[in-house]
Amino acid sequence: MGTIEVRLNDREQKVFEDYAERHGIPLSSMMKQALEERIEDELDLESVKSYEADVQNNNVTVYDYDETKQMLDL
Repeated sequence: MGTIEVRLNDREQKVFEDYAERHGIPLSSMMKQALEERIEDELDLESVKSYEADVQNNNVTVYDYDETKQMLDL
């Protein structure tokens, strides 16, 4: 397992440690979780932008409820 060193000033360290303690998780887990969420948010935003570009270029087909039921033989 790799190790990454993060430099924090005293105030940052106190805020981060207090937050992690308040939520009952180790600081390293909190930081990993925050980074994972940030990456996920960016990937989600890329997907939304791609979808919006497809909509703008008329590359999206939308089906209403009845059409969907018919397509699925329901």
